[in-house]
Amino acid sequence: MSLRARLALVIALLAFLPNLVLALTLGLMGEGPWLPLVLWLLLIALVSGAVGYFLARSLLRPLEELTRALAYLSVKEGPVNALRLPAPKEPPPMEITLLRARFGELLQRLQRLMEAREAFYGALAHDLKTPLLSAIRALEYLERADHLGREKRVELLLALRGELFQAHLLVENLLALSRLEARTPQRETLNLRALAEDLLLRYREEAGRRGR
Repeated sequence: MSLRARLALVIALLAFLPNLVLALTLGLMGEGPWLPLVLWLLLIALVSGAVGYFLARSLLRPLEELTRALAYLSVKEGPVNALRLPAPKEPPPMEITLLRARFGELLQRLQRLMEAREAFYGALAHDLKTPLLSAIRALEYLERADHLGREKRVELLLALRGELFQAHLLVENLLALSRLEARTPQRETLNLRALAEDLLLRYREEAGRRGR
């Protein structure tokens, strides 16, 4: 049963039950014939149902307007930063105003998260582009540099390897971040010594190339 139907039923019962009690009391006391009382109860039931329906519709109109506004946002195309809740046609009740404010805050938080994500991917693309572009230029130079000696060629190849290694690390970090976002964080015991040894083995070669 919908919220409107429940609210209409409650309003109708509140209007009908006192009349039902009064009619039954008069009937049991023998104050009149039963047929007029039954007809009166039927009329009161119809009037109570109509009043309950229209009152429920009026009370729920601001909530239905907010529902339509959210449905509009769900199908609207365009950037997230441009999403805004449409202004209400008439001033809503205080509860609906607070609800609209909370939805607005949630939308702003989503926009900030999207901006941070876009900035992160922009920086990542720039950091990934730099070593790849350097590697491409080094390869192009090696293709034309027939006069280079072995030592110079090895030096360029080592530099090329370092740039590609940096790009590889960026891709690994991106994949690790994607895996972390896809699962719920869980507590676990961490062996710091083993972690330090793993990092030492992983970056020892790079540190040696840089003379550190």
